[in-house]
Amino acid sequence: MWQKCLLAALILAAVPAAAEPPVVRQQYQLDEAQRAYERGQKLMDQESFAEAIPHFRTAIGLDPTHWLAHYSLGQAHMALKQYADAVNAYQGCREVFLNFATIDASQQNAMEKFREDEIRDLKDTILMVEQGKVKGVGNHSLEVQLNDRLRVLEGARMRGKDQVVKVPAGLMLGIGSARFRLGQMAQAEAAFQEAVATDPKLGAAHNNLAVMYMLNGRFDEAKQQIKLAEKAGTPVADTFKKELDRRAKEAGSR
Repeated sequence: MWQKCLLAALILAAVPAAAEPPVVRQQYQLDEAQRAYERGQKLMDQESFAEAIPHFRTAIGLDPTHWLAHYSLGQAHMALKQYADAVNAYQGCREVFLNFATIDASQQNAMEKFREDEIRDLKDTILMVEQGKVKGVGNHSLEVQLNDRLRVLEGARMRGKDQVVKVPAGLMLGIGSARFRLGQMAQAEAAFQEAVATDPKLGAAHNNLAVMYMLNGRFDEAKQQIKLAEKAGTPVADTFKKELDRRAKEAGSR
């Protein structure tokens, strides 16, 4: 008898538990990705960049389409002057945007809601920083970081009747900046050009193009980019203008 009971126990133990529905499992994974992203973002706000990186990588591993995790990973690497890693992270973010053309309407709506929620939260945080209500961090650098993220979020809006998602100009600005620091001048210039083509009012990209053109001896083009940067409301350093004039005069006197 005891042998039959043992056999029955073994048989019952061998019965697999009910499988979790794929949709439930997928949603749990997406929720976990968002939680990991939020943990990383809190650390970013505290300027704990190295500590934030593993959380962003976890978020990306759980949800490769979490473009904000890709972007924030790039920001963290930029802050740590790990420019090659920053390029890789930003490029991962760019790939996500390029693939958004394949998502369906329900996914687009979910993405838009998430984006708008992030923008509201981010604007609240920026206001708190401006009012001095966020303590214990370098507020100026934090404000720059937050505004960079806001620029990318606002640049991710769907456009046109077909609700097309384009690569945000702010993201291309980040890619160009990282490539510039790596000495990859041609790729940096191409990224800045893509940025201004997407958003002609992005003054920082015009400013950076002016630098690229000056270094290449294209002085008239550099001056034109300075005008566009200032028209967009971006101050251009007087020291840069003087250096541009000096180089242009020197080249003209040869």
